[in-house]
Parts: sequence; C-alpha cells; structure tokens
Amino acid sequence: MNILVKIVLIIFLFVVSIQSQTPEYYPGFPRIIDSLRAPYSGASVPLITDLDKDGQREIVFVVAGAVTPSYMLYVINSNGEVQDGYPKGYNTPIRNLASGDVDGNGYLDIAIRFSNSIDVIDRSGNSLSGFPISYIDVDLGPSQIISLYDLDNNGKLEIIVNRLREICVFNFNGEIRNGWPQPIVGQANRNPAIGNIDNNGNAEIIFATYKQLSSYPWADSATLRIYRSDGSAFSNNWPDYYDSLYSNFGASPSLILNSNNIDSTFILMVSEGRSDITGNRINRLTKYNIFSDVLNQNYQSSINSLGTLVIGDVNKDGNPEFALGGQGFPNLTLYSTNLDRLNGWPQEGDGSYYVTPIIGKFTNGNYLNLLANNWKAIEPSGFGNVFAYYYDGSPLSWSPLRPVGLVEAISASDLNNDGSVELIAISSLTGNESYLHIWTIPGIPYTNEDFPWPQYSHDRYRTNQYGFIPPDEPVGIQPNSTLVPERFSLYQNYPNPFNPATMIKFDIRTSAFTQLTIFDVLGRVIETLVNEDLKPGTYSLTFDGSKYTSGVYFYRLISDRYTKTRGMILIK
Repeated sequence: MNILVKIVLIIFLFVVSIQSQTPEYYPGFPRIIDSLRAPYSGASVPLITDLDKDGQREIVFVVAGAVTPSYMLYVINSNGEVQDGYPKGYNTPIRNLASGDVDGNGYLDIAIRFSNSIDVIDRSGNSLSGFPISYIDVDLGPSQIISLYDLDNNGKLEIIVNRLREICVFNFNGEIRNGWPQPIVGQANRNPAIGNIDNNGNAEIIFATYKQLSSYPWADSATLRIYRSDGSAFSNNWPDYYDSLYSNFGASPSLILNSNNIDSTFILMVSEGRSDITGNRINRLTKYNIFSDVLNQNYQSSINSLGTLVIGDVNKDGNPEFALGGQGFPNLTLYSTNLDRLNGWPQEGDGSYYVTPIIGKFTNGNYLNLLANNWKAIEPSGFGNVFAYYYDGSPLSWSPLRPVGLVEAISASDLNNDGSVELIAISSLTGNESYLHIWTIPGIPYTNEDFPWPQYSHDRYRTNQYGFIPPDEPVGIQPNSTLVPERFSLYQNYPNPFNPATMIKFDIRTSAFTQLTIFDVLGRVIETLVNEDLKPGTYSLTFDGSKYTSGVYFYRLISDRYTKTRGMILIK
C-alpha cells in the first residue's frame, strides 16, 4: 500500500469516526418507567451511582402522582431493568437525594430527605441502623436538601441537612454531631459546597442563606457562611453579608480547591438582585477567596433567577471556566476564570426553561462541551430539548436532541463500564408518566477528567466541589462483566484513528498479574495503564493521548502466558 493510499485511508477512517459521534438510543429506549407518575422536582434528577460497586452504575430518581403511593423511588440498572427491592413507595414527599457509603461497609447507600424525616437505605432498600430519623420542619418544598461528606476522615459519611432557621449535621448512625445544629437567619435554600479549604484535614461547609419576606423585595439578609466540621465559624472573616439589594435564592455556592496554595482556593456564588417594574433583575456573579475578599464580579440582567455555577476546564488551558443556566428563561452562558462572558455566549436555545448545565466531552475535539436541557410548556403537553454546544457557542451537529415530552433533567456517565459515554434523561409527555432515555455516544470514551465534578447530577454527594471524586467512587479498572471469557483477548481500540482518547478492551481468562502498556514507534513505554492482579472478566479503559503528538502507537497486553500487541493511530 503506497503512502497516498494510506493517507486517504486514515482521513476516511477519521471522518467516519467524527460522523459517528451522534447519540444513539440504547436498544429498548426510550421506555416508560412509571405510567402513573411524573418526574418530581429536584429528586427527579437522574442521580448516577454504583450501589454495589461492581462497575455497573445505577440510575436513581423519584416520580410522583395522584395515586397511592404518591411517591416512588426508582433504581434502574444499566440495562434498563428495575433493581431488586425497588421501586420503594412513599406517601410523603421526597425532596432530595444523595448517595455514598454512609456506614463505611464498602457498599453505597441512598440518603433521602423527606419533608419531616431523613432516611438512609442500603442497595436493597433497607434502612441503615439508626434510621429513619425525625426532622420536623415547615414544608420548604424542593429547598429541603441533603448532602454527604466525610468531614473528619474517619471513613464514614456525615449527613448535612437544612430546615427553617437551622443547619444541622448528623453522624452516620443518625445521631446529631457535636457542635450542631447551628441557627441561621431565614433559611439555606440550596445544597452547600463542601471541602477542606485550609488543608487541616477536616472539611468545611459553605452555605448561602437568606431571609424570605412576605412582600417586595421578597428577600433580605443574604449571607455566605462557612462552618468548620465542629459547627464553629471558619474565621472572623465569615459570615459575609450581602448588601440589601441581593439575595441567595436559586443557587448553591461552588468551590474550587488548590491543595498546594490555599490563597488560590476560591468560592463562587450567584445572587439575585431585586426586580424592577419591568420584571428584570440584576444578578451578580462573585468569586471570593477563603478570606472573603472579592476576586472577580460580573453582573447579568435577566427576567428570573439563575442556577448554580458549573465548573470545568472547557478549553483545556489549565484554568476552569464557569457555565450558568437559569430558571424561567432560555439563557445559557459560559464565563472565563475571571467571570468574563466568553465570545459566542449566551445561547438561548428554543424554549422557556434552561436548567443547570453539564460539562463533558461529547466530541473527539480537544475541548469539552456544554449540554443543557430546556422545555416549553404548550397545550396539551409540551416538548423538550437537549442542547449541546462547543466552546465557542456553536451547536454540535446533532443538537438539539428532542426526546419525548418535557425533559426534566439530564446526566452523563459510563453506565455499563464499557469505556464510552452515555447520556441519560428523564421526561414526561402528559405529566402523568415518566420516560427514561439512554443514549450512547459512539467513539467518545468516558473519563473522570473529561466529566469533572460538580455536575447537575453526577455529584452524588451533593458537594458542589470542583474536581472532587469520592473515595467510594470506583475509578480504577473495573470488569465490564464477571462472566469468565473463553480465552484471553486484546481487542482493537475504538475509535481508531482517535483524537485525543480511545477505548481499549480485553478479556482475562484466569486470575493473573496483568500489564497493559502503551509505547511509541521507537519501542519506548510512554504509559502503563494496568499493572496489577486481575480476576477473570472483560475489562475496558481509556487511553488519553492529548499530551502526545500525532502518529502511530502500540498497546501490549501481558497476562499469564498471553501476550498480544496492536497498533493505533492518533490524529490531531
């Protein structure tokens, strides 16, 4: 084969791989999960969690309807089937969900916030010891929140909740933690940001609070508060009080940590200005350091409240960008690390409701993408969209997706541990049923780096901390299947050619020490992807070639008496 033919073949394969980057429905989807109930408030967000830590993730969400039981908690396996022990029915509203290994037994649990109680259930739906616990409150609706975090690094998770004029932390066994509850003026309306901001080994909790009024200007006393794990104030610089023009209503604070330099650790907050007679308001985006100094600010006019800032290094320059959606108006915006609105933004989509976006890699380009869902309520039902954009605000070729009905929420993950990205959405057509949508994105590998926390539903602890991956998240190599393969095998990577990441899949026939290495045309090992004992099963993982030049590379699998080498092409 001459060089010209090789070049044409490479270009052809590359074009085919690019064209294939269109979401494709999983077989059997979309499907109706519940024909009597519709997705319900904030708990309808598809929370993605691997409850039994087998590498296969589950989808957790809540639906509600005018039937008995009124509220159903669903756990759906990666194949679309309902998990054993679910759904669980309740006749009291489920306001919020989080997931983590609360009791430290090695398996993930689901923490549930009801209107007047808190429960933590295991993967089979059974309450943990000490739960449920009563937590009586006025009905704050979806503003009743729950978050999880190991505040003191003891291997068990604390449970952070709110109620009117109070913030409280419970231990893993349902007992109130020493130093809590803490009184506040008014209420904390959204989940906190949580992280160890001063590198002392214990995490801090950052809450936005405000006092709700019965008449114009409707809210006052907006405050940003930071608590240590024992309930004491972080420092004399906090709380930070806003001026009377602004309130914290629809957004959580977001946190970026720098473990090497606490001076560069900062907190992001969205606050709402009072509406004028035309209905417009001035919303303020603010970036603080941990000493409460204002680092950057940006003001944005809108007709309604803004959501939580979502963080990701979208253009891969080492500095994070901030994406922001809104409630009640179609406006999606991307800001620089200094909170300057970037060229090409905002994007208005087509509808009346843009919720908090997600940041992730849905193309083979070098940059990350922004996805957001919105919907338009029209008689007799309505329609929804999933919009996807490049860094410059231009739409992806397949944008928008138009699933059945009103799209309530979206998420992205690698559900079945095959190394590729899945897009998940929940929708309702008439308001009386719940559809589950699962798409796969051919040729797009999934990595934690390319789908950074926090995300709209990917942050299952509800920490709003950028870059945080819980210690109980299965991020190492996991088997796609525990079925014993008939033989050792190393498959051709996909996509190939690739830019910049590709998935490598292999079979292990017997338990053995296994190595998977990447090397260049000179035979130099540039990365070792696997170097450990593996049990029998089928495995897949992603090789990210973003830091390497275009060219031919090789990958070699060595396990037991099996050795196999294959080639692959990186094109930039």
